[in-house]
Amino acid sequence: MPGSEDWDWSEPKRPRRLASVEDHLLWTYARLSVTRQMMEAHRHGRPDRFAGGRSKWANIEMTKYQRGVRNISSLDRDDRLSQDGLRLCAHCGTSAPRYQWDHLIPRSKLAGAYVALNQVRSCPRCNMSRGDKDLMLWHRQNLTFPTLGILRRYLNLCYFYAKQQECLAISADKAVEGGLPFDPRYLPRKFPKVDAVIWDYAHPPSSDTSHRE
Repeated sequence: MPGSEDWDWSEPKRPRRLASVEDHLLWTYARLSVTRQMMEAHRHGRPDRFAGGRSKWANIEMTKYQRGVRNISSLDRDDRLSQDGLRLCAHCGTSAPRYQWDHLIPRSKLAGAYVALNQVRSCPRCNMSRGDKDLMLWHRQNLTFPTLGILRRYLNLCYFYAKQQECLAISADKAVEGGLPFDPRYLPRKFPKVDAVIWDYAHPPSSDTSHRE
């Protein structure tokens, strides 16, 4: 899979204990939010206000989401960004004569359920390589890390699907055994260095018009 350096998907040395589906989703979302804010600060030459590291601030952000001080954003923004961006593969950033549509939550695992805004543009190589694998499992096997824009969209899809199915509070183990079409346990517990992550191939830094979480 082109476009990404190998990423070590090993667990952090002192991982936060996560049990429910919501725990896993909110932890990754909080870490993503902090990483995105750090990227924006670096990009605009602002001081880094996240002394103590991302794990410390991700814990603070996660608590805000748990208490309802902050909320998971809607998919409208992610869909608008995908429509306005460059025509590139969402997974590897390459251009192709023809693109295919890849379902972030595999359609084959949805048992006929419809999930809106679940598709992203994919080159045939990435689409065929992934098949109907869990998105994060696929990245783990390829030693690649998703762009933050795609990861945010995927988290949003998973969160609202789990909320609709009333399984956010269920343990991730039981939810997956019960047929949850994504595996929260595969979500990243740690992220690459801020200067090594990519926001969105379709929105390079010079044209990025998105807002932070």
